[in-house]
Amino acid sequence: MNQRTFQFDGQWNIVYYPDRPSGFAIMIIGDKNHFVDEKSSFWLQHPGREQILNQLKTAGYTLYSSNLYGANWGSEKSVFLAKRLHHLIMKSEILNERIHIFAEGTGALTALKLMKLLKGNLRSAVFLNPCLSLNELIQKEKDRKFFLNRLKGELSKAYELDTDKKELFLNSTHPEYLDINVPLKIIHVLGTGGEDQSHLYKRLVDNVKDDVSVEIQYLLAEKRYKIAAQARQFFKKYEDIL
Repeated sequence: MNQRTFQFDGQWNIVYYPDRPSGFAIMIIGDKNHFVDEKSSFWLQHPGREQILNQLKTAGYTLYSSNLYGANWGSEKSVFLAKRLHHLIMKSEILNERIHIFAEGTGALTALKLMKLLKGNLRSAVFLNPCLSLNELIQKEKDRKFFLNRLKGELSKAYELDTDKKELFLNSTHPEYLDINVPLKIIHVLGTGGEDQSHLYKRLVDNVKDDVSVEIQYLLAEKRYKIAAQARQFFKKYEDIL
């Protein structure tokens, strides 16, 4: 069995099995356009993500992911579902309960909040081209009306906002969760958008505790094939203690 899908709280979830399991697991939290459905997932259908998936499976990792209500933008209900999914997977699979996280794009918004809820159950995290600030993203999209309207719709659905609350939400300041408690590696592929996030990376590094490692790795677009190897090497460093 290469993978299995199942429903939980109305959302499809998927577990990817390696041929030779190491006992270590990775939760994948995808970008806003990533999905999991009854038969497949974005990571199975996208050649680049499938390559990352296969390389991590070859290294012995069991990986799992959820649809998480689609474009969730780090909503509390998506974070809570991710937490519940972790506990469900730990009960149903033979795995070390301390996991790694691999988050991409807006999935980082969910991952940053989840880190606080799963403190003690995480080993490390890798973020790929992460969105770290909902505030900054909203401000940037306000200059692009077409994208702003789409964002409004996605945020309204994710945070269950009515018409009155929608504008208040867009004009409010949202908490930023840049004080992490587990080792983190950010892999930023140049030329794919979001190059102006260096100030957020610096803020994250400045906020981190002395005993927590943060690495920032920039890759040229033609070197993106190195993503899986970079992630695997980072995860491996935090597996000495079971």
